[in-house]
Amino acid sequence: MRRCEARLERYTKFMWLMRIHSGHVIGTAALLAPMLGVFGPKLIAPLAILATLALFALSARDGGIRRPDKLLAAIVGSLLIWISLSFIWSNNRWDALEKWPIVIAVGAAIVFLPSEGPKLSMPALGSSRRLVLLGIALGFSFLFVELVTENTLSRHLFGKELVTVELFNRANSVLSVFVWPAVAILWRKSLLMALGLIVLGLGAGYFLPSASALIGFVSGTTAFFCALWMPRVMGAIVAATISLGILTAPILPAAVPQFDPGYWLESPKSANPSLVHRLDIWQFTVKRIAERPILGWGFNASREIPGGDTHYFLRDSSDRIIGQGNRLPLHPHNGALQVWLELGLPGALGFSALFGLAAFRAGRGTHRTHSAMALAVVSTIAPIWLLSFGIWQGWWIGVILLALLLTTSLYNRGSDRQSANENATS
Repeated sequence: MRRCEARLERYTKFMWLMRIHSGHVIGTAALLAPMLGVFGPKLIAPLAILATLALFALSARDGGIRRPDKLLAAIVGSLLIWISLSFIWSNNRWDALEKWPIVIAVGAAIVFLPSEGPKLSMPALGSSRRLVLLGIALGFSFLFVELVTENTLSRHLFGKELVTVELFNRANSVLSVFVWPAVAILWRKSLLMALGLIVLGLGAGYFLPSASALIGFVSGTTAFFCALWMPRVMGAIVAATISLGILTAPILPAAVPQFDPGYWLESPKSANPSLVHRLDIWQFTVKRIAERPILGWGFNASREIPGGDTHYFLRDSSDRIIGQGNRLPLHPHNGALQVWLELGLPGALGFSALFGLAAFRAGRGTHRTHSAMALAVVSTIAPIWLLSFGIWQGWWIGVILLALLLTTSLYNRGSDRQSANENATS
């Protein structure tokens, strides 16, 4: 009898685990991600991993993981196969081998996560939506406090040294992405607060020194409002624009005069050393792409491209040095060019199809607000992906994974009584 009572007592201690649902996981990730964007962006990668594993575990507990979308699985599977084959000719095989398991796992998550969103119940949706709003509010609040108090919280609570405003570039990018789920939640509950959140995002992009985040948020804002009016048309436009941008990336620097570093050096007083150096990196990358346009240099080979470590001095028209750096510092700071450089034409076709499918499907959401939110997320991520970080950076991949999870989970079919009416008027 005592043994039975002891077993029953141990069993009841863990009953609370059975009450955990996907909404708790998604909401917790949405709560923590904006704050981690401010205090420790690199921690977003483990957060995304834990959230993904927890969702798969809950799916297995509740009846199994759903079958993925066949077209999405085919695109991602083809990319993963090509990435694996590129090890044969990669210049950076050992570093690439360390990244390879992560990329395989991310590919699997991209395939299976969208099918998990529609499984959320109404209580799960409610709890996750509340945590999304709380997370973005805390994210912007902590960012404001850090900016006006010279990183008081970071220095006293986390032991960090005084950091410059430039180091909030990642925070700006993270908040620019995660603001859109919150805007969509508020859109019909409090239009004024939703608009205020958009203005706050634009203000952060304008005052913080991250041109890519600002361009991304402006792009996302444009897509959001246009999608409220014509979601399917806007989805097709965004899909075509991103896909063509990726496919034509190697020819744009030669076709557009503004991509030539010399164009900006004609007027030394207005030349931005950072901008000119970035353009020189792209020009150097395009030349290396032309050497291997089909195969590329191999997965994660940007760090070992011949001539990439050559030191570069930026001089104005009077031969005065106004900047310096390597010809290719770690990666091209351009997602499309990095794909072409490392994976060649097949990689560019794969990423073009992947982004195009994401935008196209976003324009066909469960209703207009869902489509607008999803297209805003895609349209914000794409310019940042094209203009800034390395495409294999773990924290940035984590941001994209969590954004995918939120956009497919916060709205699902039948979760909103107005869904049918809005679809009828689309």
